[in-house]
Amino acid sequence: MAMPTRTTNISIRFLITTVNEYDQTYLGKTIPSYYYGIAINLGYKGFDLSANFTGVGDVQKYDYMRQQLTQMSGEINQSTDVLSRWTTSNPSTTFPRAAEGDPGANNRFSDRFVENAGYFRLSNLQIGYTLPFSRDKVKFAENIRLWIGGSNLFCITPWKGLDPEK
Repeated sequence: MAMPTRTTNISIRFLITTVNEYDQTYLGKTIPSYYYGIAINLGYKGFDLSANFTGVGDVQKYDYMRQQLTQMSGEINQSTDVLSRWTTSNPSTTFPRAAEGDPGANNRFSDRFVENAGYFRLSNLQIGYTLPFSRDKVKFAENIRLWIGGSNLFCITPWKGLDPEK
């Protein structure tokens, strides 16, 4: 008795593509072209003010947090930006329609989440007052200074994320 033979038809296909300069898009750079800063130190009759401003320019970053908060799939919190998503009554081109599982792959890595991350920030502000007193009355100190200060008090930036520096 002859053994039955089994034949398998295996078809392997390779797709060979060549990537050239026409397949690439410049999205920006993550290292700033320039850094700048301003330092101000003022004093008048025992009062003083110190302020440091810093900034960077010509830098772009991928906003991963925004990508996660606007994906409209899963059971995670979403940004209020998704309220302006595409619907039949709101044909928005800013955000795609909400669909379970993202069948259109709208949430994939794309230039939609690349943003300008340049900023101008008040890095440090300090206001102080040096108490006037005589060295004859107080032996333990040359002067006493009271001050209040703050860090990162404001930041001007087009970046939509939490902090353009992070």
